[in-house]
Amino acid sequence: MTQSLVRAAGAVIWRRNNSDELEIALIHRPRYDDWSFPKGKLEENEVEIAAAFREVMEETGFAVVFGPFIGELNYQTNGISKNVKYWSAKFISEVGTPQPEEVDQVSWFSISEAESKLSRPDDISILKTFMNFDLDSNALILLRHAKALDRNEWSGDDGDRPLIQIGQLQAKRLLSTLQVFGIEEIHSSAAVRCYETVTPIARSLQLDLIFAEDLSEYVYAKNPDKPYNYIKELMKVNSNVIACSHNPILPEILNRFIDKTGIESSQTKLEPGDAWVIHHVDNVIIAIDFLAAPAV
Repeated sequence: MTQSLVRAAGAVIWRRNNSDELEIALIHRPRYDDWSFPKGKLEENEVEIAAAFREVMEETGFAVVFGPFIGELNYQTNGISKNVKYWSAKFISEVGTPQPEEVDQVSWFSISEAESKLSRPDDISILKTFMNFDLDSNALILLRHAKALDRNEWSGDDGDRPLIQIGQLQAKRLLSTLQVFGIEEIHSSAAVRCYETVTPIARSLQLDLIFAEDLSEYVYAKNPDKPYNYIKELMKVNSNVIACSHNPILPEILNRFIDKTGIESSQTKLEPGDAWVIHHVDNVIIAIDFLAAPAV
């Protein structure tokens, strides 16, 4: 009988010690007597990045902020195919303790020590890929609003067009995938469908919404440069930010970034609730990750 694919996710957790030297957190699992990065299987209807964030907390007790997607591993264990995706994660604080039956040690190692300590050669390849990224990055999330009522089904002002039930569910579930980036600001078009998309996130994170007319379709129709210039200004802020807007505004902004930097995304279109995560350092883009809308 063919075994179904087991999907899992994890993170490479890093910090700088008092001597400003880079250190990596590894876990020891007594069941396997091995050293590895924290990772685990996806729960039902869970997406990879949310699973990685949850597993970090369960296996280390660390609060972290995620950075770029690093890569994935595909391998077989006892005839079962596994796929594991990894993200970079900056250590913030220790807020809990790992489950002792799963993890009996969480230790910090230098890069060379971690490479020697890791039990699986595949994990070493993930560590080497991790080292190719500039770690001190911020995230700018270009979020398309969730699923709204169709234009031809709405007779009022288009800016007042609301989310439908599926969109409302998407909005509630976006927190699980976007909170991992340590969101500090939320900017939104004043359109109701954008406001309704980011309001659950803002309330959960206790953030005030910043309404930006320059992210609206009305302003874009008059001056297509204004949304792009607004987003460029957000990149100058050393914060992790959500900017919720519309098609075709966000794809045009992404295409301008691609033309300027040569850094591409795995997806060039956004469906409702999808997002691009622009990772940048000192106003320079280092990676662009795609996040699909939450399943509902």
